Amino acid sequence: MKKTIMIVFCMVLIVALNGCLRTRDKAMKQIEEDELRPVSSIVLSEDDAKRLNEKLPIHLYFSDMDGTSLVGEMRYLSMADARQGTDKLASAMVKELVKGPANTSLKPTIPEGASLRSPIKIEGRTAIVDMTKEFVDNHPGGKEAEEMTIFSIVNTLTELKDIETVQFQINGKIQKDFKGSFRFDNKYSRNEALINRKQSFSVLPDEQEESADNTGLNEQTEGSDTDFGIDDSYEEVSTDGGYEEEILE
Repeated sequence: MKKTIMIVFCMVLIVALNGCLRTRDKAMKQIEEDELRPVSSIVLSEDDAKRLNEKLPIHLYFSDMDGTSLVGEMRYLSMADARQGTDKLASAMVKELVKGPANTSLKPTIPEGASLRSPIKIEGRTAIVDMTKEFVDNHPGGKEAEEMTIFSIVNTLTELKDIETVQFQINGKIQKDFKGSFRFDNKYSRNEALINRKQSFSVLPDEQEESADNTGLNEQTEGSDTDFGIDDSYEEVSTDGGYEEEILE
């Protein structure tokens, strides 16, 4: 009788241990999968995760479809570009802005045909952004459209810790106003009030390469552990005392 009880007990113990091992293996597999799952809930393959280790995430700001607020789109630049300095990194970020958004829920803010005339220069904590004349000539104008264009660049560049303000130039010269609604001879500071924090998008490197070329602001408006100096604190920055002075009545 005792021998029978012992046999039954051993069999129950074996079954229980086997179940525990399976549960542990399943839990370990889930942990491994979770390690590759970013906060944004986008699931990355192991190959994608390895490629992203060689990339630097940056935030670009494009207009929402209403043209009233800025929405962040995360993209990735190569670490090699990022290591060349803040000025090179800033230039690369503006060039990405010129390409336009990859997400179809966003609108471009840079006019069609416009581009950086020369690499961005950093003087003190001010970025000197010299754009070609198409930046003004091809812009549709209007207070909201001008605001989206100006602050898409300003808010994108002030993601970098070494940049606090942006000074615009057109063909190497400072001009008095943009398209009639905003002054263009002053330095612009970051404007957090324009950012819609409820929306944001992330674009993987392969999707960046496949994204369509910038169709231009005009067409869209008419028809529809290394510190690279990126400020990820997202602290609220006051826009009082200066921003209203940039608006031309």
